Parts: sequence; C-alpha cells; structure tokens
Amino acid sequence: MRPVFGVMRLYGETAVLAFRRGVRAWPVMFSLVLYAAIFMVVSQLVTPLGRAGGFVVGLVLAACFSSYIHLISQVVSGSKVRFADLKQSFGARFFDVISVLFAFWIIDLILTIMVAPAAGPKGPIVMALFGLAMAVLFNPVPELLYLGSSRSFQLLFESGRFISKHGLEWLLPNILFAVALLAPLGMLHGPAGLIVLNISALLSPNNDGMGLYALFSRAPLYLQLPMLIFVHFVMVFRGLL
Repeated sequence: MRPVFGVMRLYGETAVLAFRRGVRAWPVMFSLVLYAAIFMVVSQLVTPLGRAGGFVVGLVLAACFSSYIHLISQVVSGSKVRFADLKQSFGARFFDVISVLFAFWIIDLILTIMVAPAAGPKGPIVMALFGLAMAVLFNPVPELLYLGSSRSFQLLFESGRFISKHGLEWLLPNILFAVALLAPLGMLHGPAGLIVLNISALLSPNNDGMGLYALFSRAPLYLQLPMLIFVHFVMVFRGLL
C-alpha cells in the first residue's frame, strides 16, 4: 500500500502547487481564446487557397502551439508571465513543434498509405487501434517539448520510454481529466468503443490541439469558462507532475 499512498501524496502536492501557480498566472488561460480566434480568422482567409491554405493553417497552428507551451513552461517554472513573453512565444519553440509535427505526419502517412490498405476491411479498426496507441505513448509530448531537449522522432521515442516507466502514474490522472471534460458534454454515453475513441482523441498530441478546440466548439457558452479554468489547471499540473 505504501506505493499507492506515495502516488496519492504526489498527486495531492502537485495539485496544490499547480493551483497556486495557475492562479498566479491566470491570464495565460485566456491565450487559448486568442489562439482560437487566430485559427478562425486565418482559416477563413486562406480557405480559397486549397492545399496551400491548409499548409498555412498548419504553420499558424504550430506557432500557436509554440506560444502556449512556452507560456505554460513559464507558469510551471514559477516565473512571472509578462506581455513580452506572449509576443516572443510564437517563435520561441516554433521549429521544435514543427519537428514533432513532421514526425507525426510521417507516421500518419505510413499508416494511411501502407498499413490501412494492407488491413483491408479491417483498416478502420487498425487505424483506430494505432490512434489509441499514439494517444497513450505520445501523451507527454507537449511537456517533453519544453522540459526536455529531444526533438522530432527522438522526442517520440523519449515519450514512449517515459510511458513505459511511469505510464500508470501519468495516465491515470490524465484519463480522469479527460473524463471530467467529456462528461458535461454527454460524450461518455454510447458504446464503450466510442467512449474510448473520444478519450483518446482528447489525449492525443498529434492533432495540433484540434481535439480540444472541437470540444470547446460544441460546449455551451456557460460551460466554456469553467472548462477554460480546468484546462489551465490541468496543463500546469501535467508540467509539474
């Protein structure tokens, strides 16, 4: 029982520290609103460009992701976040993010053009299983981007090694966090397989944060602020854990 109590104590101490640092840097949570606005505006502007527009949107999402993890890294370290940090955050980790997104793109490409066709009628099931595996193995990628020094495929391998050593301690609270976000939206009803896919889509880091964006898009207005506060706490908690 001692290991269990030790883990529970770790969660408790981390939650208290995450609350304190999250409250101290509360404006950071509204950066997610800024990124959503940027995404919507850019998407509207570049839609007529076709594939080129999609490429531009991808770069913008990478810049927003760079900005967010840079700001969260400041919160996690206990540093005071200033407006100047926001201005420089979009480029601070841009190429690091691009390197990881490129690795995810290569993996998705291999799965799409080789694995799925080889699976025949079972292709969708195989793809879903691979998606679930990626959500598990690569879940710590955002934190490793600002806490570690690896990039691209090396960072993905490091994420897999981390999960192999600390998977239970890491995944348990994150699954509970995902359930807490999905429950108010009625996304925990239906077949068990669908529920698992909803959770894995939220936990997967290879969708540029679009899983979270989609979740906020379908949430009623009165739930969006509590969800924003909760996500802010969760991201600080993850960085401290």
